[in-house]
Amino acid sequence: MARINIAIATLLVLLTMPAFGNVNRYMVFFKDKKENPYTLAKPLEFLSARALERRQKQQIAIGAGDLPVSEHYLGQLRAIDSVQVSFASRWFNAVLVEMDEGKLEEVGSLPFVNTIKFVAPGSKLQPDAGNGRKSGQLDIANTEEEEESKAQNEFIGVEEMHEQGYRGEGMLIGVFDSGFDEVDRSPYFSHLFENKKIKGARDFVHGSSEVFRYDSHGSKVLSCISAWLPGEYSGTAPQADVLLCVTEDVQSEFRIEEYNWLFAAEYADSAGVDIINSSVGYSYFDYESMDYSYADMDGNTAVITRAADMAAAKGILVVASVGNEGKNTWKYLNAPSDGDSVLAIGAATFAQDKSAFSSFGPSSDHRIKPDIAALGTWVQVVHNSELSTANGTSFSSPMVAGLAAGLWQSFPHLSNMELMGYLVTTASQADAPDTLLGYGIPDFIRAYNKIKVSEGDVVNSFVVFPNPVTNRRVISFYVEGIASPQSADLQFFDSKGSLIKTAIFESKNTDDPVEIDVSFLKPGAYILALHIDGKARKSKLIVQ
Repeated sequence: MARINIAIATLLVLLTMPAFGNVNRYMVFFKDKKENPYTLAKPLEFLSARALERRQKQQIAIGAGDLPVSEHYLGQLRAIDSVQVSFASRWFNAVLVEMDEGKLEEVGSLPFVNTIKFVAPGSKLQPDAGNGRKSGQLDIANTEEEEESKAQNEFIGVEEMHEQGYRGEGMLIGVFDSGFDEVDRSPYFSHLFENKKIKGARDFVHGSSEVFRYDSHGSKVLSCISAWLPGEYSGTAPQADVLLCVTEDVQSEFRIEEYNWLFAAEYADSAGVDIINSSVGYSYFDYESMDYSYADMDGNTAVITRAADMAAAKGILVVASVGNEGKNTWKYLNAPSDGDSVLAIGAATFAQDKSAFSSFGPSSDHRIKPDIAALGTWVQVVHNSELSTANGTSFSSPMVAGLAAGLWQSFPHLSNMELMGYLVTTASQADAPDTLLGYGIPDFIRAYNKIKVSEGDVVNSFVVFPNPVTNRRVISFYVEGIASPQSADLQFFDSKGSLIKTAIFESKNTDDPVEIDVSFLKPGAYILALHIDGKARKSKLIVQ
């Protein structure tokens, strides 16, 4: 695949490209971060307390990549006539600039400049630009079925999550999209404003803080997480705080949008975001020379994928739609869903079949993708302050992001990758993943139970015998350290975390073992959780 990577020796490439004028947009990459007033010893000067807390909780060290770009270098760029400095990236050690083509040699000759890459023609759009050619989703139809949001939530166990009191409180979700038109005027989102749950908003396409315009795709995506109107609709995590970022330019498709995503990810990281939902993805662009090939979907090539993996390395759970290319020539997943640290979400029907439009995996290096899937066909969303239905992985992804928020709320000690692992390994087809739905449909209860057994209040293990169990369908174990007889229970979970049965018995402080009939168990591996005296003990059992 041809890539536009303009160093000074290859500037003539630009002459073969159509242009909107002499001014274009470029990423200028620096050699180092010298003459920087910031130091790793004082991270609160460039990261929020919440961002530091997330790193400390997950034991993630602060490194040179967290330091801001050298302000001295930025100042020298600003001093050049007709060079407009915009967003900077500390992770890539680069800055977005608008400049006349005639300034390329002057900028490239600066001693601290490494390379210059062309990312988009022309100057950035003005804030009053209208809606463009892309909607980002498939068919939309009006609906008055109020139970549909409940049904799509039940599809992944969110109704049970809400019943247990987990609605995303205390979690911060970054939503990256094309615009959030009418969110500020819709009753379905009024609680976000009344309860001050919008913790930040930024438009990286036009360089402003105005996000409640341009396009309604992001509004529909956000509704799957945050919308809430009693008796009518509930997103998967309506009590979570949100950070809204416009990264997608609906009027064109150029590499700059990947860098917009990068800038948003760094903004989200600094703000302390826990989860990023990305319902935007890329494989081909308006300039063919910018296109990615399927071979590039290897988790290491696309700009947006590298940015997503960097966000994950900071402790953020990155949830991304796998794409709607299933019926198109491309057919495969889009970046950043190819990232090995990105939770890629496919779309399913209510029958748990792959939605026809949902992109196929695997990644080009043969990893299972998508990772999991949620409802993507006839999803109920909020559109222009009304309930509608829409199709697309754009909507299955935020539903999973909200599920993850509630699950993380219930187990805040988990790392982002541990959380991702539990969602994947407890999905409906975890034992036989494929390239259609990945590991299958996630479920809150299955994931919750597996985490509870694996990482709950477990004081020690207990020994079950015989183990494995063969012809004798009774197991025995000893209960020690119990001062007086009391009720106890033994829970049986399968390998996916699904609760099979709970056996209740009375423990006694004797030398005799407790015996439990396990004839109901099929051959396989099981996790046993013994709850007694307010504590839990666990064991593994093999049935042959």
